[in-house]
Amino acid sequence: MTRGHPERDFQDEVIARARANGWNVWHFHDSRKLVTRKNGARFLVGDADAKGFPDLVLAHRHRAVVLFRELKIPPNKLTPEQDEALRVLNEAGADAKMWTPKDWPEIIITLSRRKKNP
Repeated sequence: MTRGHPERDFQDEVIARARANGWNVWHFHDSRKLVTRKNGARFLVGDADAKGFPDLVLAHRHRAVVLFRELKIPPNKLTPEQDEALRVLNEAGADAKMWTPKDWPEIIITLSRRKKNP
């Protein structure tokens, strides 16, 4: 991680590892933007539904699996909206969780393991 943006660098490493192992990766970010008018008024514009959605959706067609992952660098923590999104996705049967750099061994195993036999 060298660019001075640890969370972005971590994300880039996860994406590179995933793609090297045949995963399709989609990155989503909060598309809302803070706009300041000339009169000083400030407000958010954009897709409010993006708030809390996990950073990455990873899918592997040969392994028949889809992962939803929120990436964090401590001391950053999940926002209430992110926590809710992961909870709802899991309750719906998805594989959704947060990864931090301390999870790197799990990340490597998850992204490189072969399809399980039925």
